[in-house]
Amino acid sequence: MRVCLLTEGTYPFVRGGVSTWCHDLIGGLPEIAFEVFALVGNPSGSPEYELPSNVTRLLDVPLWGHERLTEYNARDLKSEGRRNSRELKCEFVPLFTTFLSEVLRGMEYASPSILVQSVAELYRYFRVHDYDWTMRRSETWDVALHLFQSQVWHARFMTSLEAIELVRTIYRYLAPLAVELPECDLMHVSVAGLCALPAVAANYLHGTPVILTEHGVYLRERILALASAGFPFSDRAIKKNFFSAVARAAYAASNIIAPVCTYNTTWEHYYGVDPERVRVIYNGVDETRFADRDRWPEVPTVTAVLRIDPLKDVITMIASARTVKAAIPNVRYELWGPVHDRDYDVACRALVSDLGLEDTVHFMGPTKSPADAYANASVVALSSISEGFPYTIIEAMMCGKPVVATDVGGVREAIGDFGAVVPPKRPERFGEALIPFLTDVAFARSVGKGARDRALEHFTQDRFLRTYRELYDDVARSVR
Repeated sequence: MRVCLLTEGTYPFVRGGVSTWCHDLIGGLPEIAFEVFALVGNPSGSPEYELPSNVTRLLDVPLWGHERLTEYNARDLKSEGRRNSRELKCEFVPLFTTFLSEVLRGMEYASPSILVQSVAELYRYFRVHDYDWTMRRSETWDVALHLFQSQVWHARFMTSLEAIELVRTIYRYLAPLAVELPECDLMHVSVAGLCALPAVAANYLHGTPVILTEHGVYLRERILALASAGFPFSDRAIKKNFFSAVARAAYAASNIIAPVCTYNTTWEHYYGVDPERVRVIYNGVDETRFADRDRWPEVPTVTAVLRIDPLKDVITMIASARTVKAAIPNVRYELWGPVHDRDYDVACRALVSDLGLEDTVHFMGPTKSPADAYANASVVALSSISEGFPYTIIEAMMCGKPVVATDVGGVREAIGDFGAVVPPKRPERFGEALIPFLTDVAFARSVGKGARDRALEHFTQDRFLRTYRELYDDVARSVR
């Protein structure tokens, strides 16, 4: 079987939970030939993972960092590159108008079937016509600007410069449709985002089956990012609707949607996805690699394995140390993980200094052995404002450690009764929840043993791989 795995901003160029999932999935199914279609931010990155031998090809498509797609992906465009003004006006303009009109209708009103068809027809158009030339023509810009200005709010508040920047952004967002679809038996999309666009087209045009796995809720995370980025209101509103349109199309084109936790199904149900197409598949970890070493440090230690990134809300983690230190003066925080946002890293370190926690909170940097980091913990912590089904929690549980985490995504599903969940962005509550595990080793050990038993029952790698192997076979057979 040939499977095309589509990723966005993750595998194999960025380490993290989704990339771990991708790498484990590919390496654990050696009988399947995988082609990885990876959307990346720019063409300067290099893979962080050594690709398993069953990866037949890595097709990386940069959205930014180039003036024209042909600078980097000429070999993968495979279109005739036709530049015909009449065909642009008669064929592309109506297609682009239909697509953007559905985007502007908003989250609640866009038609999934029209979105799917328009995405597929745009892809088909770009099999013949030059993408860069088409998207830079005045006719294309005129369509977008006219549609923006037809919205009362945007006509009143959107500046010409904002409109121009939006069109430029849409040129980038639709770039995956310019690249030739890989030949495969099944497409597996790792997020309901821009990387799903080729799968939507493949399903509509060729009947290629599609499986969509949702980790975090992509749309929710994009909305959070837009809200904090300082963009003008019209820009945020249209981008939010654009990402919503892509998610709607991805849901509609997928044969099976496999969220990593039950929490994610609430968003799918909101979009009207038939429950019979939804199958929750929990992430899994290797119980031998993440073994219970039954090691407990002499100094009470809070361990976190995460990216230094606003979504992980490291600020709350750091602020909680003030509450914990008041009760346990010698407490130690160890924050393991790479810096994903340099400005945020500076803010985190400044907070440590402002709170006088230099001897308490330690930035340990990336680790290639998270199991060692967990083994040296009294309790493992995660303070995210958005999650799917985080590996750091089930890895820590498999290592026999109690976990304190914020009540987001599938965190509560994972922890069960073997740890504590608290509301996000509440550092005092977070610190108070940590204290019992730091002051009573017997209690922490007992909870940790229960956590490992739970992980062995529900979150093993063997279970995870067996489920996906069966799903691939079922979906491919049903389509045949």
